[in-house]
Amino acid sequence: MKKVVSFLMLALTPLAAEPVLYEGFNTSRQVRRTGWSTEWHRLAGEVGSIPDSVGIPGLDGSKGALLLQQRGEALAQVDVDVRGDFYGSFRVRTAELKNDSLLALVFAKPDMEELTPKTATISLLAKGWRMEHAALLADGTIAKNGQGVPIQAKQAYLVLFEVQNPSSGPSAMTMWILNPDQVIHFANRSLTPADLNSAPLGVSAGAVMQRVSIEAANDAKLELSKGDVVACMAKYNPKAAFDEIRLSKTSLADAAGFKLN
Repeated sequence: MKKVVSFLMLALTPLAAEPVLYEGFNTSRQVRRTGWSTEWHRLAGEVGSIPDSVGIPGLDGSKGALLLQQRGEALAQVDVDVRGDFYGSFRVRTAELKNDSLLALVFAKPDMEELTPKTATISLLAKGWRMEHAALLADGTIAKNGQGVPIQAKQAYLVLFEVQNPSSGPSAMTMWILNPDQVIHFANRSLTPADLNSAPLGVSAGAVMQRVSIEAANDAKLELSKGDVVACMAKYNPKAAFDEIRLSKTSLADAAGFKLN
């Protein structure tokens, strides 16, 4: 890949508290994006959009989603600093999954020669390459300790994550994957990292599909700065949809986009 330079990013619709970064991939442009300085640009493969969202009951959202085909990669540039502790989410659905398939959302510096999950600051893999389960990479260090039930093709999933950047000690990150029944379950109760960490692994409503965590090495900070890029990657599957990227400083529930009652 060519050297990554500046590209674009997005903002969001207010919920209980407005996310610091939001992209709903709204094809009509009637929904406000938050925290981006560019539009989405093709980095590899085929990049397009679909009119329907990756909808999950109980969650807010707008019409439209990013469509990646033929090893598609798309990226945009952020216009915000996100430091300290924060929460995030995105939604994903793929038409097919193979052993080599990879589905990832990554946050990276804009000046690297090659953008991959290993070169990014934060890499959230809903499906790792030649792995059944999810994986996390923190500044190039990988955690393959994902546990639970592998995701399936043609199913929408909510990927949630918490990033901790303490004033002393290592930064850390945890990711959870939920199916629609699990989203409804937690939407009707509470959604905190403690709730998801105490839930069993599985496909039932009170469980979580997968859970994986990592500590950053070498005192690396897992933060975003203005000018950093966010990329969606889909490798070795015919088509995949990404939707509703949110970062929040407030809570995991806010980052998930739970509908207000």
